[in-house]
Amino acid sequence: MALRIIELGKDPEIEMGKVAKALSLDSALATKILRMANSPLYGQRRKSENLRQALLVLGLNATMTLALSFSLVKNLRTAKSNGIDHPLYWRRALLAATSARALADAMHHPLAEEIFLAALLQDVGILALDQAVPDLYQLSASAQRDHAALAELERARLKTDHAEVGGWLLRLWNLPDRLPLAISRSHRLDPTPTTDTNVVFDRCVALSGPVAELFLQIAAEHQFAATALQIERSLGLDKMAFGQVLATVGAMIPETEALFEIDALASEHPDLIIERARDVLLLRSLNALRELSDVRDIAGSNGSRTLELEEETRRDPLTGVYKRAYFDHMLPREFDKAAAHLGSLSLLVAELDNLAAITDCFGQPAADRIMQATARLLRSQCRDADCIARLGGQDFAVLMPATDAATARVICDQIVTAFEDAEHLVGSENARVTISIGCASLGSGTKFATAGEFLKGASRALQQAKAQGRSRTAQLATVG
Repeated sequence: MALRIIELGKDPEIEMGKVAKALSLDSALATKILRMANSPLYGQRRKSENLRQALLVLGLNATMTLALSFSLVKNLRTAKSNGIDHPLYWRRALLAATSARALADAMHHPLAEEIFLAALLQDVGILALDQAVPDLYQLSASAQRDHAALAELERARLKTDHAEVGGWLLRLWNLPDRLPLAISRSHRLDPTPTTDTNVVFDRCVALSGPVAELFLQIAAEHQFAATALQIERSLGLDKMAFGQVLATVGAMIPETEALFEIDALASEHPDLIIERARDVLLLRSLNALRELSDVRDIAGSNGSRTLELEEETRRDPLTGVYKRAYFDHMLPREFDKAAAHLGSLSLLVAELDNLAAITDCFGQPAADRIMQATARLLRSQCRDADCIARLGGQDFAVLMPATDAATARVICDQIVTAFEDAEHLVGSENARVTISIGCASLGSGTKFATAGEFLKGASRALQQAKAQGRSRTAQLATVG
């Protein structure tokens, strides 16, 4: 089946029907393709009932790549080990592939599935060398966890390493050129900033191994810091974006494990991904607090009071979220950063639908309490790094760095649902309060020339939400 898929892939005029017919010959493979098309990774509301529908959802190239992934792994897992720890090898391979896919999504790379496959196979040279040189990997389990040491051992003994061997193998198998190239370069990492999609392809694969290793053992803080720095220098993704990548990996792992029938995480660390993702997501906030503390130590008590007063002037006295002036300062800053690094950024603009009616019926104090409750609810649904601001009156904004359109949509829907479920007591009565949200996202095909246009895009989406009946979300789907 793997050879058949490779042959089909060589035909530039291949028809979707031929691919569906070929895949249907392997019922297990067809089932996995269907499951992938219906998985949260592709966020389809309508279920694919057959292979043709799955092909429409995934696209021809993605389907072929995923089918090849399943077929090759099925065959490669049958090899007997001479020294290599096979369960460890496959855990790392699957974690690396998942990490590479998350990095590709964060970079909005059009070949995410091929990046997944390249990362999945980047260490296939180890399997080959284990067969060709039976005593090469007869090491302790702990020694096999040190990937860099394995490569050094290979070079010392064979004058080559498994990355070069893996690239050679994939060329021998007639796979598309970018796959063996990325694999042969997977131990090289150039930190020079770039927007070249071919270079980004290689770097997502090369960085996937270090990210995978964070999950294979309880990583120390310096390992997270070093990996985050590598990703920032090589891909332009900051610490918050890195934290989002880890959270994405955590969300993808259960489905990917089931599809490949591989347990990616050791049983003794079932919550490791969530815990480590949270650690990294908080890293920027912790560093900011440390920097603030350092400044206060230098400035002394008078300087400390000055900083506290400065922070107070940024906050809305009623709700405790940021004022419009601070939001107007942060919006162009985050917009320019995301645009420069081709990163993701989402902006939510929200309005309480019926606050004026509540004010008329119950007075301003009741409306103020609802505004305060709104701010608390927004904080509960957002991250520490998100900038929540009161734009004026009953309008709020949430600026969300390193957040793509799909994630923003989930957060918007959570906020709307939370408002529908919340009780807003005014005296002895439960006031009915709803919220409408407009969302615009940078990336994923939506473009804005300036931060001002970005804000207008979110505001237009809000008007769409209100026009649809309020208490709902609208997402800008057109190019700005």
